[in-house]
Amino acid sequence: MEEEITKLKILDEIQAERNNLDKTLGKIPGDQMLSPGLVGNWTVKDMLAHITVWEQRMVRWLEQTALGDEPEMLPAGMTWDDLDLWNEQTYQEHLHRDLQEVLSGFQTSYQEALKTVREFPEEDLIDPERYAWRNGRALWLMVAANTYEHYKEHEADLAAWLERLSG
Repeated sequence: MEEEITKLKILDEIQAERNNLDKTLGKIPGDQMLSPGLVGNWTVKDMLAHITVWEQRMVRWLEQTALGDEPEMLPAGMTWDDLDLWNEQTYQEHLHRDLQEVLSGFQTSYQEALKTVREFPEEDLIDPERYAWRNGRALWLMVAANTYEHYKEHEADLAAWLERLSG
């Protein structure tokens, strides 16, 4: 039987998985942050920019939802089947950003995401019928996908990359 989801559990999961990601990031020597090969050609910097972009999209979607609007979740002409293309476009847009700028944005975005989730009404996050545009899917699932599930996915990428580097 599944455990009942609450906003506190969502926030705890966000913080726990972000701590795991930060712990693994702490094992990466500074001179390796710009080395390609993490995932495809991506560097650690590219991955951090990617995570930040998705957090910021989630924050914007939650803010629009809180205002009573249905968020524009996809670029015009795209479907969720175009996710790899959208990620590639995002990668290209952020490719030449400075590492310190990306690291700063990564920290700031996380704090903003936490604040946004904390301030969002719990019932609105949990109730799968609250927003018709979600088609019976609770809003917290979107939060999970763009925070703790995303952190976990990329922490695994980092851990595997570190293992390849040391082996």
